[in-house]
Amino acid sequence: MKRWFLAKSLNSLIAGMLVVIIILLMIWPFVYIFLSSFKPMKEIMSRATLLPKEFTLRNYRTLLFARTPVRDFPRFLYNSFMVSLITALCTLVVASVGGYSISRNARLKRGIASRLLLLLYVFPTVILLVPLYKAFVSFGLYDNLASLVIVYTALAAPFCTWLLVSFFDSIPRDLEESASIDGASSTVAFVRIILPLAAPGLVTAGAYSFITAWGEYMFALVLISSNLKKTGPLGLATFAAEQYVEWGPLLAGAILIMLPVFVLFLPISGYFIKGFTAGAVKE
Repeated sequence: MKRWFLAKSLNSLIAGMLVVIIILLMIWPFVYIFLSSFKPMKEIMSRATLLPKEFTLRNYRTLLFARTPVRDFPRFLYNSFMVSLITALCTLVVASVGGYSISRNARLKRGIASRLLLLLYVFPTVILLVPLYKAFVSFGLYDNLASLVIVYTALAAPFCTWLLVSFFDSIPRDLEESASIDGASSTVAFVRIILPLAAPGLVTAGAYSFITAWGEYMFALVLISSNLKKTGPLGLATFAAEQYVEWGPLLAGAILIMLPVFVLFLPISGYFIKGFTAGAVKE
């Protein structure tokens, strides 16, 4: 019995150490980028130390206040935020209506429509670049942030719809029947009863679509050409030229792009994890 207990404790200790090592390896690049963003340029290029020898905020001042007609990083972040926010709202509308319809309609649920929801993710999205570019040029939406909202919503909506179907399935239909007996229409029951009960799923879907739009680079590079319409990732790329890389502002910009995701979604991380786990379990 004592040997079994010692063996179990040793296995738990080894497993815990492996988890700690993996976590440290995962967060190490972010820690290094964060600390290096406070280093002067000469220290970034000459020393591979973790802590800055000369602490400076010059990189952030350059990033936020040294604005030019070509480079305006606060404007880039604002563009990313607006595109991501509108994408999240549009995705929630499409996914909630679509997910509820599939959940409550047996024919749709058994049909090919629900089975093909995730077909988009089978193919690399790069194959959509040329057709979408030609389509948006034809419709006069090239170099327009609305084109990014349309693309990001189309990319995020299928997965979010599939995710919300499971949440709507877990909500008893007796609640809707009781509401209809009390005189509530199907729309009122959906808005006032179903959506509040599916709040964890909506939070998860909104967070997923926001993050998808926030960090996307490929479609923004192809569909946006004006300097002041660039998003954060595009603006960050302006600090890396062919002959010279401004490492200080580049590292500071990487931190500012990552920061909103942590600040906005750290408080709701529990809902985010719960959404991915509970949504796939059916009672």
